[in-house]
Amino acid sequence: MAAATAVYFVLPVPGRMHESSWAVMFFLGAAVLGALILVAILRLLRAGEDARIRGLILLLTLTVLFFSWSDASVAKLPGQFAGLADKTDSLYFNVSTLATVGFGDVHPVGELARAAVTVQIVFNLVFLGTAVSLIAGFFRNRAGRLQASRHATGQAGPGQAGAESGRPR
Repeated sequence: MAAATAVYFVLPVPGRMHESSWAVMFFLGAAVLGALILVAILRLLRAGEDARIRGLILLLTLTVLFFSWSDASVAKLPGQFAGLADKTDSLYFNVSTLATVGFGDVHPVGELARAAVTVQIVFNLVFLGTAVSLIAGFFRNRAGRLQASRHATGQAGPGQAGAESGRPR
């Protein structure tokens, strides 16, 4: 995560581009990121739990950094963002958008920026929905294995004290 964030701050943002060039770059980049996430999720489903959680965190980081970099580049076009002057502002905006806080101090005002942020929000909803579902599944499986292990060894689980020995609670 630290290395990816360092690359984000070092990677130059293109100067002022034509809106159509930026849109092609953005949508191709989002499609590549989406494909990488799909491939990674399929691979992570076959990996161990620790690798899955680490992988999901890395994918979340890359998603935030991609959209932050994209917003920093579209902000170079006139009239697209209010309050977004540099990469730190862009990262701040993306984290607050992802967290659904939305303070309003940085916001898209141009049509292209609004379209990009809309794509970002939908992308995040799909990704976060998948990530939360996978993480919840990991914890359910882990809890089920722990309960089965306790039952097999005769240990009482939470709320079961005295129940297995036949004594009233």
